[in-house]
Amino acid sequence: MTEPLLKVTGLTVEFLGRHGTVRAVDDVSFTIGRGEIIGLVGESASGKSTLGLALMRMVPSPGRISSGSISLEGQDLAALSEAEMRTVRGSRISLIVQDALATMNPVTTIGEQIEEVIRDHGDRSSRAERMTRAATMLREVRLPNVDQNLRRFPHELSGGMQQRVAIAEGLVLGPQVIIADEPTTALDVTVQAQILSLLREICDTRGTSIVFVTHDLATVAEICDRVMVMYAGRIVESGTVREVFRQPAHPYTKALLSGLLPLAGEPLAELDTLSGQPPRPEDWPTGCRFHPRCPLGEALDHPEICMTDDPHVDESQPHWAACHFAELQQPALTEEVAG
Repeated sequence: MTEPLLKVTGLTVEFLGRHGTVRAVDDVSFTIGRGEIIGLVGESASGKSTLGLALMRMVPSPGRISSGSISLEGQDLAALSEAEMRTVRGSRISLIVQDALATMNPVTTIGEQIEEVIRDHGDRSSRAERMTRAATMLREVRLPNVDQNLRRFPHELSGGMQQRVAIAEGLVLGPQVIIADEPTTALDVTVQAQILSLLREICDTRGTSIVFVTHDLATVAEICDRVMVMYAGRIVESGTVREVFRQPAHPYTKALLSGLLPLAGEPLAELDTLSGQPPRPEDWPTGCRFHPRCPLGEALDHPEICMTDDPHVDESQPHWAACHFAELQQPALTEEVAG
């Protein structure tokens, strides 16, 4: 087996708040290979976006990475100084966010913004050469009328065009890893499909790896190779998209998937919803953090082990779930949904 491009080990993110120190991400470990797309899914407040920001070393104050490592080709990003990390962001690991317009300077043209990214990372070529490079990147992400749009301001572009510019900014320095935090949520379905196709093409042609943060399981089924399901700051299930969608091994994953409609025909069973809300970080329950909402636990009359002991997982397995009774889960979906 080849060494993973990115290896995250025991990553923990803490925030200091009114209730003292709380953990938003708790002892998370995973790897990502070259050219691989991993979907990171879960409800709001599960810790997905915080994990993505932690990989970029951009956790907002008063948050901090309290332990763990983020190894990119053997270099631990968590151990770098902020000055050292600034040279890594954009050039080796990059971030694409949901609201592209909010990340752009409203009084600077599109061409100038991409040219500035190139210049700020030490490029000493002429401004004309950097603008040519910016134009080439915009053509690569299939922005129409590049020569004209280079001179436009962000508000003059449509939402889909703004997102293409954000992707161009994230790619222009040739990073090995992209953190894509719900980059298509605000777009209509036609543009969303175009952006997803573009991201898949980028991985295939450039060998770029993507951590795709989303709550949209249908999107994960469309473009991702593997999926990690996150709940209450932890990864609770991990495996290939086909394995997880066909045979979810954690009751939380099964509950999420049971709300999906098949692409064709009638659903195999009545669509379900998951009751309750994810716990706040300061209120995480003991044992399995999902046990207060767990349909399987309720069916088994709330086993004591679920309330007292953390489930053991073997993360070396290609498909694993942090559940004491994972073997009781049954296949849930057909190929129409699983891809």
